[in-house]
Amino acid sequence: MARIRLRFDDLEIEFVDRGRAVEQVYEFAEKGTRFPIVVFGPEGCGKTAWLLQAVEILKEKGYSVIYFNP
Repeated sequence: MARIRLRFDDLEIEFVDRGRAVEQVYEFAEKGTRFPIVVFGPEGCGKTAWLLQAVEILKEKGYSVIYFNP
């Protein structure tokens, strides 16, 4: 069972079994995806958490990331 830790301000959250979502981040990066990616879903399903997790993963890999949350 894969575990991923992410910090939100002073809170550390551990995600479990987010393997497919993390794989998708790697795939976007490796393919050189340059178009905007839209993430949607019902309130509270983890969209923002997943995007913040993706930002951290990509930064660790040396990518430049722009995250916009209106």
